[in-house]
Amino acid sequence: MSVASYAILVFLTLARYKAEISTTTSNCMESWCSDDQQCRDATNEDCKDGTSLDCQCKSNYTRGLIVTCYEAYSDKAKHVYSVPIAQNGTPIPDPIWSHRFPTSVLTLRVDVDNIQQNAYIYHSTQHSIYKNPNYNYGNSTENLWTILSKGISSGVVSLAVDWVSHNIYWTDPTFKWIMVQSLSSSDTSMFRVLIQENLYRPQALALDPTDALLFWSDIGRFTTIEVSSLSGRNRKTIVLSNLLRTNGLAADHQGQRLYFADTERDTVETVTYDGTDRKILLAKSYSSLIDVAVYQDTLYVGDRSKLYVVNKTNGNAFGMEIGEDVYGYAGVAVFHDEVQPVTDRCQNYGCAHICLTELDGATCICKDGYHLNEDNKTCSFTSAYFHRALVFSNASRICILDITVLADFVFDPVCVLETTGTKYMAMDTDQRNMFIANDTAIYWTSVDNPKLQLLTEISGSISGMSWDGYDRNLYWAEDDTGTIYKTSIETREAKVFLDGLAKPRDVLILPHHRLVYWISERNGSTIESSNINGTHQQIVLQYNDSLKWTSLSYNPYKYRLYFLGVNEDEEKTSIISCNLDGSKRTSNVAMYYVLNMLEIYKGYTMVTSDEDEVTTIWFYSLDDIDYMTEGECTGAGRISVIKVFDENNRQNETGPCFILNGGCEQICMPNGMSKICKCVFGFMLAEDGKTCISDPVKDDFMLVGDVSHKNMYQIRLNDTSVQGIKAKGIKPRYDPIHDRVIWLTLFGKNVYSMYLNGTGQTCFPIGMYLDASYN
Repeated sequence: MSVASYAILVFLTLARYKAEISTTTSNCMESWCSDDQQCRDATNEDCKDGTSLDCQCKSNYTRGLIVTCYEAYSDKAKHVYSVPIAQNGTPIPDPIWSHRFPTSVLTLRVDVDNIQQNAYIYHSTQHSIYKNPNYNYGNSTENLWTILSKGISSGVVSLAVDWVSHNIYWTDPTFKWIMVQSLSSSDTSMFRVLIQENLYRPQALALDPTDALLFWSDIGRFTTIEVSSLSGRNRKTIVLSNLLRTNGLAADHQGQRLYFADTERDTVETVTYDGTDRKILLAKSYSSLIDVAVYQDTLYVGDRSKLYVVNKTNGNAFGMEIGEDVYGYAGVAVFHDEVQPVTDRCQNYGCAHICLTELDGATCICKDGYHLNEDNKTCSFTSAYFHRALVFSNASRICILDITVLADFVFDPVCVLETTGTKYMAMDTDQRNMFIANDTAIYWTSVDNPKLQLLTEISGSISGMSWDGYDRNLYWAEDDTGTIYKTSIETREAKVFLDGLAKPRDVLILPHHRLVYWISERNGSTIESSNINGTHQQIVLQYNDSLKWTSLSYNPYKYRLYFLGVNEDEEKTSIISCNLDGSKRTSNVAMYYVLNMLEIYKGYTMVTSDEDEVTTIWFYSLDDIDYMTEGECTGAGRISVIKVFDENNRQNETGPCFILNGGCEQICMPNGMSKICKCVFGFMLAEDGKTCISDPVKDDFMLVGDVSHKNMYQIRLNDTSVQGIKAKGIKPRYDPIHDRVIWLTLFGKNVYSMYLNGTGQTCFPIGMYLDASYN
C-alpha cells in the first residue's frame, strides 16, 4: 500500500501511556542501602540489598528522581502511530499503523523529509535524535532507526526538517540554544549551535524552506515567538503578548501564515509571517494542545488521546480518538509524497561542511570547532580542545569533558595536564585560559596549549577563587587571614581587596553587576557582598540554621545566587537559592548525600558527592528537577574541582536584554546590539522608554480577571478600551468610596488592596491568634 492510496499520513508520537503511569513509589524514598542491611524504613521488596549507598529498584521498576522507584514502561511504550487521511482530509480510523521503536519512549517529537521519505524523531529518554531512512509505514521499523545526534536535553525539544537543503534544526530548552545539522553528510559531528544569544527556553520550532524562514517560541518571563532566516540572521520578534506555553508551531508557505498551539491557553492561533492579523482558530478548555501540523487547508493538532482535524480558515474542528491506552501525544507531523518544484540553492554551492538556504541564495557555515575561511566555503580547525566543556581536576590531572555530558552521561574525558593538589579553578573564557590553585600558589595556563605558569604565591589558606572577565582580575579568598586578594596576569602582583573578614570563602565575582560575593562565618554561615571597588560592604543573607553553606554560584538566567547547605551529621544537603539582595530564600532540592561542589550552566545544575574515592556527578534541570542524570566518574577517582568552560558564555550574558531585563519594566526585545522596550496588553510605554503605564478611570468601568495570565484589567464602558492594572491576581472587586481595587491571589491564599494607579498596595490579614497568657 503506498502513500498515494491516501492523501497523507499523520505521524503521531506519544508522551506516555495511561497504563504506564504510576504514582506508586517504593519505600526507598529518602532511604539508602548498605552492604549488611535493608534500606532504612523499607518494608517491602521494592528495596533490596546492594553494594552502593543508593537505593536499587527491582526489575520492573525504574529509578526516578534521587531515590524514588517508579513502575517501568512496558513494551507498549515502544510504538509510533501513523494515521491515514482520506482525500477529503478526514482521518481513517482503520488501519492505524503502529511502528515499533527499539527502546521505550517517554517523550517524542517528530518531523519528516517528504522528498527523501525519511522520518526523524527526538527520543527524550535516550537524549538523541533518530533517523528512519526510506520510512516504511506499513511494516515494523524497529531495526531501521539509527542515531543521528546525541547529547540532547530532556524536555520539550522540537524538530524541523529543511527538506530542500537537507538540514535538520532542533531546540534544546535546557542548553538554551537552537542547533542545525546537515543531513547530506554521514558524519554525525556535522552540526553547529546556530542561535544561543538572548534565548531563555526555546521550545517549539517550524520552518519554511521555500521562504528560508525559521520560527521558534521562547518560554521566558514573557513567552515570545521569533523568526529569522535559516542561517539565524535577521532575527525578529513577531508575537510578544498573550502567550503562555507555546509548544507547537507550523509554517504554511501557501497561506504565508504561522500556526501555534499554546498548551496552557488551550488554544490554536494563527498570525501572518510578520506577526499581524492574529486569530484564534481552536479553543478547547481543559485540553493539552501539544503540537500542530499543517497540510493544504487542514491543521492536525495533538491533544491527549485525540487528534483534532481543524479547517485552517474557519476553525471548524472535530476530534478523533487514537489508541485506547494513550495518555498524550507529544509530536504531530504530516507525511505525504507531494513534490513541490523548489530549487535547492545548496545543491552545487560547494560548502565544505553545512550549507544553509537563504532567500536570495545560500550560505556556508562550519561545524562546531571550525571557522569559515576567507573563501566563505571551506573550514579550518579553530582550536585543539572543546569550545563548551566541563573541566575537572582529580589528584593528579586536569581533564576536559564535552558539555553534552550534562544531557547524556557518557564519561569520556580528555586529560590535558598533570597537576597535584588542585583545590580551586577559575576560567578566562575570552582568552581561553584557566587558573589553578593549590595550597601554596596560583598558576595559569592556556586551554589549547596546557603548560603551568606561576601567577602568584599565596601564604594563607586559600578558600575560594573567581575571575572577573571585565577588568581581567583574579580574586581569591583566604579564610585563615580573613582577606580577599586580587591580581592579574599582566602585573602578577597580589593586592588586598578586602581584609578583616570572618573566614571568607567561595568568593564569587559578578562582573556585569560590578559586585563581589562571598560566604563568611558569623554565628553561622552568612553571604556578604561589596561593590567591585570594595565599597558598600554588607551582609546579604544570614540564617541561623545548622547548615554549613558552601559552593556559592550564580544563575544569570534567574538573577539568583545558589549554594549548598550541608548537614554533615544527617548526611543531607539542600540546594538553596536567593535573590541578589538576599530576598526570597528557597530550598530547591534536598538530597541524602553530603555534596561537595555546585556549578551552574544555563539550565543545568551540577552537584557532586564522593564515596570510596569515586565522585558521582548529579545533573538536573533548574526548570524541571524530574529531568536528572547521575553517573560515576569512572576511572577519574575523586574529583576535587569542577568548572564550566564556554567561550560564548560571557557573550551570552552581555546581550542587551540579559541584565535586569535590559532596564525594561515588562518586555525587552533585542534589536541588533541595542534593545526596544515593549509593554503587555493593557499598558503603553512611558516617555522614559522603559516604564509601562495605563490610564485607569474612576467611573463607568468594569473589572475583569484573566485566570490564565493572572492579570487584571479595567474595561471602560463607553468605548470598551482596556487598561491594565499593575498587580497579579484574580476576582478583582472595586471599592468606590476609597478608590481601591481588592483582589485574591491564585488559590485565594491572600487578599490585597491598592489604588487603581497601582500605588498603596496592602495585604489584608487572613488569620488571628489570641495570646492566652495576656490578662
